[in-house]
Amino acid sequence: MNRLESWILWTYAGIILIWPVRWVVLKIVLGRTRFLTPESPKLEGTDLPLVSAVIPAKDEEATLDECLTAVRAQDYPNLEILVVDDRSDDDTLAIARRHADADERVRVLQNDRLPPGWTGKTYVLHRHAPMARGEWLWFLDADTKHEPAFLRVMLRYAGENDAALVSLLPELKCETFWEQVIQPLAGIVLMQSFPPRDINDDASPLAFANGQSILVTRRAYDAAGGHRAVRHRFVEDIGLAGKVKGLGLPIRLAIAKGLVSCRMYASIGQLVRGWSRILYDALDRSPRRLILKLLDPIVFCQTGHVALVAALALTAVGRGGAFAYWLLGLSLLHHGLMYAVFRIIYNVSVPGSRYVATFPLGNILTDYILIRAIRMCFTGKVAWRGTSYDASLSRTGDDAADADEAGELEAANR
Repeated sequence: MNRLESWILWTYAGIILIWPVRWVVLKIVLGRTRFLTPESPKLEGTDLPLVSAVIPAKDEEATLDECLTAVRAQDYPNLEILVVDDRSDDDTLAIARRHADADERVRVLQNDRLPPGWTGKTYVLHRHAPMARGEWLWFLDADTKHEPAFLRVMLRYAGENDAALVSLLPELKCETFWEQVIQPLAGIVLMQSFPPRDINDDASPLAFANGQSILVTRRAYDAAGGHRAVRHRFVEDIGLAGKVKGLGLPIRLAIAKGLVSCRMYASIGQLVRGWSRILYDALDRSPRRLILKLLDPIVFCQTGHVALVAALALTAVGRGGAFAYWLLGLSLLHHGLMYAVFRIIYNVSVPGSRYVATFPLGNILTDYILIRAIRMCFTGKVAWRGTSYDASLSRTGDDAADADEAGELEAANR
């Protein structure tokens, strides 16, 4: 081997060494992480606080019925349920009304507009959260399914930690090939930026919440400015958690096992668009931060794929000397170590996943998602759920929000 080939092999070996370190770190972190299950300690007693479930629903006919059935089945007696239909074009409203007819705890509200300066979900929650009467507000997405013990478990968890806001990472329902391939890897990109240990550390400024299911006290919600304070965010959950923690109030994040499940996206198009939007906003719309996230898989994952192809190609064309054989051996070791790490990641997100071996494809698609998110930083254009947003969103947020509230007050006083 010449000097260049030796340098390549030693550099590549150094890259590979990160993977046993990652495996050990993952094992330690997960070993110290608290998982919430239906068997976790529950809030008991008779004098239980009123909880208001608030469910924004836009074109959710595929999931809303199951979601509402699960919410109504909560083993918690002091609960009201508000479903807000947000200009749906499908049977969302009819499904919500059917549940309201069957259960007096369910109220159906309708949103008929989206003012400038707001993202859709933030406006719906801002406008309708004041109609809830609960001491605790439970914001949840219509594509979630909560087990009957959920509220008692989460309220006990909040009480044990004196937390003003609690949320969790649910198990992912992945029913298609592309969901199985992409979801766990896209999720780990996000969680690398928001380690649960730092989120749950009251001394750390880092904040995170998962909008699929958030419980927050009314007092903390109002003090933080509610959803008006995060009106221009596409990840309003992270923004709201930051506002609450910024007040010096504890927040907590847990991982769920058998307690909550969620099917985020049903097609590869939704997966790509949805995760691009999430990572774009979660990383502060910063191209620098997103580029650094992109470099991680390129350096530590894709080098393994390139090395394997190069080694096989050199061998195939009759140039399989010591360099090619060493490169082949290192690349196989690299893939074996990556598989061990990704097996842990896939099984946490999707228990019993049979698609761990597809991680090389998942790596490439996650790269594409990050590239789309980087492009959004320069264009400012985001399209989601039939609404297009542009770079003026954050710039017009203050004036638009003030004008909208003034208009609502004027209408209320007529």
